[in-house]
Amino acid sequence: MYSDFDWANAPFSSASAPIIGGVAYLAMVAILPRFVPSGGIKGIKGVLALHNSILSVGSLLMFTGCLTEMFRRTQREGNWDWMFCESPEARATGPLYFWSYMFYISKYYEMLDTVLALLRGSEPPHFGLHVYHHALVPVMTWNWPQNTMSLQFPGLLFNTFVHIVMYVYYTFRILHWPTPWKSWVTRLQIIQFVTSFAMFLVTWSSYDQCSGMMTLWLNLFFNATLLWQFLGVLFSNVRSAQQKKV
Repeated sequence: MYSDFDWANAPFSSASAPIIGGVAYLAMVAILPRFVPSGGIKGIKGVLALHNSILSVGSLLMFTGCLTEMFRRTQREGNWDWMFCESPEARATGPLYFWSYMFYISKYYEMLDTVLALLRGSEPPHFGLHVYHHALVPVMTWNWPQNTMSLQFPGLLFNTFVHIVMYVYYTFRILHWPTPWKSWVTRLQIIQFVTSFAMFLVTWSSYDQCSGMMTLWLNLFFNATLLWQFLGVLFSNVRSAQQKKV
């Protein structure tokens, strides 16, 4: 399953999986609040903390596993060119693509963020961005191994690193522990997207033929929509902080 991983034979690798998952998620968002009592379900703070801890630890495992396999592939190939430009003949097999697959699968588990928040009787901050992100990310990450998209492994590293920090923050906030790095959660998201654009320019300008370029263009557009929304969140937070000082 690890050394001989093959995307084509992996569970949830069919094109219908992320579509059904996204539609089911949106239906849940629309229907679940109607069945939650006013004020939400009490006593699930521990479940929320455990959920966020699992996501943080899982992100750390994916980050470490992917980084290790990236170094091993670089040693085999003698350069980092493959990281920017995957060969058109590449197949989504082996340990490195196993971590891409696990990253994709983790996006289904992340949907529980919304479920638990709604059960608690409250919408997550910036709920529209939250739902937009969770509904579409499985489709985007499914396309990574499906089309052996170039740049997917640096993208995986940066996203899992951000999620390590983000879900630790959520865990601490639920437990009412100090979170002095709060402002950096949004900033890291923004840095992530800006970095993806910079790396795309390297791929686009330096290589003739790379695998999964159409998927990469779509991913870039998706990242641009997220960047725009996260900038809005950042400026909103800055304005709120300034108003409190007045």
